[in-house]
Amino acid sequence: MTGNALRRAGISLALAVAAGLAVPGVARAQGELVTEPRFVTAVGIAHGAAQGSAVFLAGLVAFAALVWFPVSRNLGFETGLGAGRWFARAALFLLGLLAAAGVAELSLFAVRASGEPLSPGLFWEALSGTRTGRLWAVRLGLGLLTVLLAAWAYRRPGVLGWWAATVPGAAMLATLALQGHAAAEGGVALLASWLHVVGAALWMGGLLGFPLLLLGPLRPLEPDDGNKLRIGTVRRFSRVATLAVMLIVVTGIYAALAQIPSLAGLVGTPYGRALIMKLGLMVLLLAVGGINFIDKGRGPLGRMVGAELALAVGIFVAAGFLTSLPPAGSVLE
Repeated sequence: MTGNALRRAGISLALAVAAGLAVPGVARAQGELVTEPRFVTAVGIAHGAAQGSAVFLAGLVAFAALVWFPVSRNLGFETGLGAGRWFARAALFLLGLLAAAGVAELSLFAVRASGEPLSPGLFWEALSGTRTGRLWAVRLGLGLLTVLLAAWAYRRPGVLGWWAATVPGAAMLATLALQGHAAAEGGVALLASWLHVVGAALWMGGLLGFPLLLLGPLRPLEPDDGNKLRIGTVRRFSRVATLAVMLIVVTGIYAALAQIPSLAGLVGTPYGRALIMKLGLMVLLLAVGGINFIDKGRGPLGRMVGAELALAVGIFVAAGFLTSLPPAGSVLE
């Protein structure tokens, strides 16, 4: 189940690339593109894929620094059982997904902004001459730095290198906030938006560490050692995830009150319906995470984490639509 969930995550991100290459060919005019269902769907998926890959990347290095290496060291496994190599390889894979999703997203943005079919010149103009393009370039650069630091960290003992990798990871998440609706408001709204994606990285991004551990370092261990490490990791991650969920809830309520002025805006606008979809998936994710919290890693951890990852992918798709759609308040004005 865990492997299937990871494949679904990869397929969702790959769809964004296909959308970016295929849909712009139907472009005729800017107005037509905005209302074309296939195009609107592609924009939402592409942006959700870009968000998801960045959040998973930042969350994975944070999981290594905050959870895995402290737990393994406390239990007498000073080297972390070689998990750093698995984390670094996964980080490199996520960087590739981040680049591919970003190409798709920027391609769709260029077509929507110009109303012209995609071409190398149009793509370059969007990359170098727009705020969206510059943010994408900065995000990709920070993602690359995160991966390089992760590769450096796994060759060194201790957790310091992984903590260093969290710094560009957190900065990379700031580019997501700067691309959202909160960027127009600035100040507290922008800070809340960044804290929201930080919370998502600590919780949903951290989930990716578990299948890597189950497939790699934990598999060859004796049952007693494996159980101790699994239970200790789940317990520590549960504390981190609890704080992350509280952060997500508080900042999510703030954003919802700012962007949705009334009940009509929630149920009567595309933005509101996308938020309802995201909230529904969040409730399911909380329920599955609660089961893992109660079991403390003793139950079918792999299958439960696989379900959580699948739900997280759906949440990122919904979040992609939220960012690409106009806020409910502006639609109702």
